Amino acid sequence: MEAASIPLVGLTSYQALHDILQLTAGQKVLIPAGAGGVGTFAIQLAKAMNAYVATTTSEAGYKLVKSLGADQIIDYKTEQFDEVLHNYDVVFDTISGETLEKAFKIVKSGGQIVSIAGLPNARFGKKYGSGFLKTNLFRIATHKITKLEK
Repeated sequence: MEAASIPLVGLTSYQALHDILQLTAGQKVLIPAGAGGVGTFAIQLAKAMNAYVATTTSEAGYKLVKSLGADQIIDYKTEQFDEVLHNYDVVFDTISGETLEKAFKIVKSGGQIVSIAGLPNARFGKKYGSGFLKTNLFRIATHKITKLEK
């Protein structure tokens, strides 16, 4: 059963980094939670795309993310990534909440953030025909993130 998750996290990482963000060689990408399931695949894929990769992990995950190719590793227990990183092209958020909010502080103007965690926003609701009520509930629930996005 656990083996079924391998292609799913691989495909999730590929779709986010390649299809949506269109990550290119030389771009700087933050992948929070690098020692997690999606993070481990995303780091390797981003490095294969010749990107500069920053990630967050605890001391316990340091050796793992380093072995996967992470260029900059931030121990989230002792450092805040939004105080260390600046002018990033891309953030691939796998956590949401406060992490997603902080991502807006490090991404440069014109940069991109994609999140696979948290609630969908109103734009998603409209695109996928969620109806008036659901779309407006998405709008209310994600108001803060939508404001940061603008």
